[in-house]
Amino acid sequence: MNRFKIACLVICILAFGFFANTAFAKKVVIISGVAEKNVTDIGYNLIHDGIKEVFSSEGTTLEFQYIALEKKGEKEEAGMAAVARAKASNPDLVITINDDCLKYVGMKFDNIPVVFAYIFGKPASFGLPKANVTGVTRRSYAADIWALANKLLGVKTVALMSKDSVSMQNVRKYLFAGADKLEAASGVRYKEMYLINTFEDWEKSVKAFPEDFIYLADTSRIKKGDKTLTREETTSWTVANSSKPVIAATERDVAAGAMFAIVTSERAIGINAAEIAKKILAGTAPSEIKYVQSKKGKLVVNMKTAQQYKIEIPYDILSSAEKVYE
Repeated sequence: MNRFKIACLVICILAFGFFANTAFAKKVVIISGVAEKNVTDIGYNLIHDGIKEVFSSEGTTLEFQYIALEKKGEKEEAGMAAVARAKASNPDLVITINDDCLKYVGMKFDNIPVVFAYIFGKPASFGLPKANVTGVTRRSYAADIWALANKLLGVKTVALMSKDSVSMQNVRKYLFAGADKLEAASGVRYKEMYLINTFEDWEKSVKAFPEDFIYLADTSRIKKGDKTLTREETTSWTVANSSKPVIAATERDVAAGAMFAIVTSERAIGINAAEIAKKILAGTAPSEIKYVQSKKGKLVVNMKTAQQYKIEIPYDILSSAEKVYE
């Protein structure tokens, strides 16, 4: 074969590869149910990192969109606007992040596959199953955390404090429904979950807190006048001003001062969601993929706060921690 024919053959192969990749290229739109400015504060950037990791070697295009779904009377309208914006991008698949986004955005798609991630509510509460929708639920580690609090602090009752949102409203329902089982598993009785939007109400709740310890759920986006406090500001103030021990549900809150938490990995949830998305893009029907629950979490401890509470954490517990904040 002469050089001219070889050159033509190489060109044909390269051209075929280019057009084949173009023909089979996929587009995934990832919609977070919060304003873009809040993504890092809440930790959704870690979910995004997990998604990017899975698709890093693929020819898939990822487009990140954001929708603030915090005003109760405007969620339906905002959700439909988000659906229209996503459809305009002509995606092959949509990933939604958090309960609000699944309820007001993801469930509105009928002909596009949807993978949900980071939801607390039971899938049935959103109207699932639906043929084009599957995804990743977020496991609660409340029983594990409370059992450890009972062991270390001798506490018997707990109430939660959190930013008000659909996700946290679902958690509140879950906790009331499972209070007896949670108490049997942890030795701690769940009493209430305070859903709060303003620092004024947060401060009142902390200073009049009736239970044995505070369990922080979502400390993001608390308003103090015209300012939105960071998680770190809200958590550190709570630890400094509470007469009761403060435990948390997130690693960032432990880093900011809460004594300890057993936490889910946001990055792992992103990876799980992306792996499901890849299966669907490869031809598996969403209805054939069972919902995935986030796996066992990791223990993180703030030793400075433990010393402040005059708590000596046994070596077997401390040695099992994946992160210790000094």
